[in-house]
Amino acid sequence: MPTPETPKTAPATPTFPSFPTLPSFDPYAMWQQGQQTFNKLMADSVARWQSFGDQYAAIEVQLSTHAQTAVTTWAQLAKDAITYGTQMSAEARKLGLETAKKMGVGA
Repeated sequence: MPTPETPKTAPATPTFPSFPTLPSFDPYAMWQQGQQTFNKLMADSVARWQSFGDQYAAIEVQLSTHAQTAVTTWAQLAKDAITYGTQMSAEARKLGLETAKKMGVGA
């Protein structure tokens, strides 16, 4: 008795999990990108330092002007104090002499 033939199927191919492919590695492109980032960082830093320097210079001018005004004011106060002291000394001598005369001290 002949046996019926079973249909033949293609052998099952094993399935492997698919892994994502890694991007291509281009060291030159990465180096260029790093250089561009560094150049931008340095340009931004220099711009910030320039801005800081400009602001500092403006404040320094104001400080110098205020300091010169203060020194001029202090010098005028010192001159006025010396003049006032001289006037007070002369007035004290005058009052001392008048008081002595009133008390009958003869010269």
